[in-house]
Amino acid sequence: MKDLIDLTQIITRTKLRSVELIGNDTGEGTSKLQEFYDLVSEGSFADDDEAAGHFYGKGKSHPGYQKLRKTLKDRLVNSLFVIDLKQASYTDRQKAYYEAYKEWAAAKILFGKNARTAAAGLGRKLLKIAHKYEFTELIVDISHTLRLYYGTIEGDYKKFQQYNEDFKIHEQLWIAENRAEEFFIELSIGFINSKATKSDFKDKALEYYNQVKDALGQYDSYQLHLCGRLIEASIYTSVNEYEETLDVCNRAIAFFEKKDFIARVPLQVFLYQKFVCHVQLRQFEEAMAAAEACLPYLEEGAFNWFKVYELYFMLYTHSGQYEQAEDILARIMAHPRFGDLPENVQETWKISEAYLYFLGCTGHLPAKEAEEEEGRRFRLSRFLNEMQVFSKDKQGMNIAIVIIEILMGIAQGKYDELIDRVEAVDKYRSRYLKEEEVVRANHFLRMLLQIPKNAFRREEAVAKAQEDRLALEAIPIEMANQTHEIEIIPYEKLWEIVLEILPD
Repeated sequence: MKDLIDLTQIITRTKLRSVELIGNDTGEGTSKLQEFYDLVSEGSFADDDEAAGHFYGKGKSHPGYQKLRKTLKDRLVNSLFVIDLKQASYTDRQKAYYEAYKEWAAAKILFGKNARTAAAGLGRKLLKIAHKYEFTELIVDISHTLRLYYGTIEGDYKKFQQYNEDFKIHEQLWIAENRAEEFFIELSIGFINSKATKSDFKDKALEYYNQVKDALGQYDSYQLHLCGRLIEASIYTSVNEYEETLDVCNRAIAFFEKKDFIARVPLQVFLYQKFVCHVQLRQFEEAMAAAEACLPYLEEGAFNWFKVYELYFMLYTHSGQYEQAEDILARIMAHPRFGDLPENVQETWKISEAYLYFLGCTGHLPAKEAEEEEGRRFRLSRFLNEMQVFSKDKQGMNIAIVIIEILMGIAQGKYDELIDRVEAVDKYRSRYLKEEEVVRANHFLRMLLQIPKNAFRREEAVAKAQEDRLALEAIPIEMANQTHEIEIIPYEKLWEIVLEILPD
């Protein structure tokens, strides 16, 4: 169902009517196809079984449903080639990308149908566009095809040499780009569903950077410098060397700003990373400036748009602006594209929601009178059951889950339940939080556990937690070698709040 939902969000009803793709049949299946499109685009079905049940009263394997589904998907895919994909929000490079690949697909069909003269003319035009916007893969494909055409069909040796040289130069560049992209993926893949710091990450990032460094000096390629500078930044982000990371980001931004076109993706990527650095360095004004510079390069509802607002949320929670954080949370979780986000991203926002609910329980956020009417009253048991991805991330986001469970237990006075959890949490802490990368979390959990261990009496808990409190303060966030996402609200602030609600 996800594939159909994605397509209906791109191919709107207005565009379909303009090219008459849904309603141009006269058969009896047309109205059903139109209804299917309408219901999918409205978000009426959670999965294929629901859709099949609606139309046929059977499961998704029913032959009638499979035929209906295939017909709709085929028409939506075909419509991509006949509607105008130029949107006002797209940069010139994005528009050129869609048009160039669409026209090159047409040229390949023309070559296959032996309309070679028309195809070659289209190829020559597209090659100029591909050079201007640095579409290396497309340059390789077009120059490869044109050298074959002029060498074996036209017998034009001069043009064969021209396109052969173009092919060989960009083939080497393409190899370099792919190597850098492979290295970047290797570094990134372990952090998709886990926020735990990887101990060998810096050495691996440095090794990969040394393998692409010469190519970065040789080529001014968009794709190569995007992946290459991200690899270089990873050397420093892996150990939270934020000043060094900022230097890489500033150099990358300067490089891409010199392009003859708007390099939207690289600029948003490196401005986002600057945002992270400034938040962690407690440079909140600079963080806000980076965020405001980043947002114009983002399309609302896109994946990276949500990621930037994750940082906005953290900026506000770390600077004590909790009502602004609450406004962001409400906007994000009510967004129509929220349900389309990967499960790990949705869980990140649900964890943020839990921390704001704790602030509300302790009087640090005004109570929401219409909370129940809004349809999502926070429940700890439901929250814990929803954490399917990060509950396994023992040295990453699961830390934030364990901490909020304890905080909510204290805030709601569930003392017996917390006492029963002490031994399990202590085992978790001693097993998973011994590493340097999670030392702040280790100290904070030890502090929290002193509360149930000392019968929820403030003075005794404060006295027993004193050693860990001093150790925590000796390792401020900006010096801690931890993943920035796990500390939703600084632990020092959470300790102040929890002490306020304990009995004297």
